Amino acid sequence: MKQTLVVLTVALLACAGLAASAAEIKAVDVARFDPHGQLVLPEDFDDWVFIGTSLGMGYAQGEFDPDAGNMFQVVRMEPTAYRAFVETGRFVDGSMIALHFFGSQSHVSINRTGFVMGGLHMAEIHYKDSRRFPDGFNFYTFNSGDALAEEVALPNDCVACHKRDGAYDGVFVQFYPTIHDHLPAEIRARLAEPAMQH
Repeated sequence: MKQTLVVLTVALLACAGLAASAAEIKAVDVARFDPHGQLVLPEDFDDWVFIGTSLGMGYAQGEFDPDAGNMFQVVRMEPTAYRAFVETGRFVDGSMIALHFFGSQSHVSINRTGFVMGGLHMAEIHYKDSRRFPDGFNFYTFNSGDALAEEVALPNDCVACHKRDGAYDGVFVQFYPTIHDHLPAEIRARLAEPAMQH
């Protein structure tokens, strides 16, 4: 009996320690800024964690037009912030989520139907800093070849749209099924509702 109590005590302490360590992750410090406050282009995009993609996605009603210059939109999350998200279920301060816009091509090499990715046109970084931004996040836009990006002036339509329609903390997690298992239970339940499926 005594041995069982010791084992249970150790297990409870271990669980408490894990919970405490997760709760202690309040921010990550990976983003780098120049002296003028411009965000420095991260050099490790290839190491960022893939969380979603779309082709020709739009917010207005309309048919997909394959001749309209549609782009592949690839979403990746900075690895340190991703690990914090997995541990806490939150987008902590310092989180960066990048949206890359790639062109689309057809009839390339052996491809005869459908589309493959073309070259990179631009990237947006959705950056969280609840101390600086009233709605938590704001955006930095890198055009092809840019090494620095200025903060998009607030208020702006992108933040307003994300705040209104993002399913969790101003992020369009409804489009990122690869991370749904790490979301809080109430958010997962809401994403499963029929209204979110159509």
